Order: sequence, then structure tokens, then C-alpha cells
Amino acid sequence: MQLLLVVSFFVVVCNAQTEWSLKKDKDGIKVYTGKLTDSKFNAIKVSCLLNGSLSSLAAIVLQPELQPEWVMATKTARLEKKLAPNHLYYYAIASLPWPMLNRDMVIDLLIHQDSITKKMTIQANTINQIVPDIAGLQRVPFSNATWEVTPIGLNRIQVVYTLKINPGGGIPPWMVNMFIAKAPLETFKNLARIIQEKRFQVQQFDFIKN
Repeated sequence: MQLLLVVSFFVVVCNAQTEWSLKKDKDGIKVYTGKLTDSKFNAIKVSCLLNGSLSSLAAIVLQPELQPEWVMATKTARLEKKLAPNHLYYYAIASLPWPMLNRDMVIDLLIHQDSITKKMTIQANTINQIVPDIAGLQRVPFSNATWEVTPIGLNRIQVVYTLKINPGGGIPPWMVNMFIAKAPLETFKNLARIIQEKRFQVQQFDFIKN
């Protein structure tokens, strides 16, 4: 999540007029970047099919402590507050190469589903004043991410993930943009693997219809 290490952490709804450029296409995972009018940092979009259910994906993202297993460069993550079965705050730290400071952030994560189409949306945005700043870490000032997840068959989902982020700390945008596609690719390769594990395949939630 190199600066790209921090990028894989986040998830975003980007401007609908963003022109996307394909940067990575491997193992069924496509990673795009797009320039934004309101930021010097490029946005990210990932598109892929996963062998799992809506509930399987929800089970993974609702357990932030599991992020070191699949989110590239995640050093640690923990639940801060559970507001509802589909809504929580979590804290995470991403490792960056020396001499850059590791990044930390607090994320407000919310899952909701369209009762008619069954499309599931996961929103994950930075939130302030939940965890005090910690010496030796650079707090990420802004991150917005969105997952649009559509069931397309038995244990098969289509995912479109978009992200907009400012990692803070004076990191040059050109450096972030140069490496920004690698971390999402590795993160989604890991996700594609673990979502097929039995511990997630058997998960069910009252607020999700598969």
C-alpha cells in the first residue's frame, strides 16, 4: 500500500466523470487509475469476480482484525466501536518503507443492501476524533472508498471497488501515482483466495439476502 502500500487500505465513490485507464489485468482482476479534478492523487478502481457470497465478503470486511491476512502492507487493525451489525469504526496501521512514516487511520464502515436488486454497497471513509494522533505515525487525512457488489449466481459476486485518498505527510503525488496500481492487485488476489475459505462461506447475516 513505496506509497502504493497505503493505498490498498482504503476504499471510494469517485466522480462519475472520471476517465479510467487500465493499469493491471491479472488473474481476473483489473485495476484502473483515473485523474481527479479536485486532487493531485489519482483515484483507483478495481473490477473482479469472486467465488463467494455477499455474506462471505461482509464477514471479511466486518472483521478488521483480519486485514493483515489480505490487505497489502497492513501492520495491524482493530475494532474501535460497533454501532450496529452492519456499521462499525475501526483503526488500522499501514507499513511504509523507510524513511517514510507508517500511516494510520480510523475508518467508518457501513454496509447496506438494495432490497430489490440485492446489490450490496460497502462504504468506508475516514473519520476524525475517534482515536488521538499517535507519535511516530502519520494520520491519513482523507480516504473515501466504496464497494459495489452484485450477486451474479450461486456463490459468485461481481465487485467494483473505487478509492480516493490523500495519504498525507508530504508524500509527492507523482510518487503515489507511479505505484498506485500494485497494492490493490495484490490485495484483491488475497481476497479472492480467502473468501473461498469455509470460515467465510458459512457466514450469514440478517441484513443481507444472498
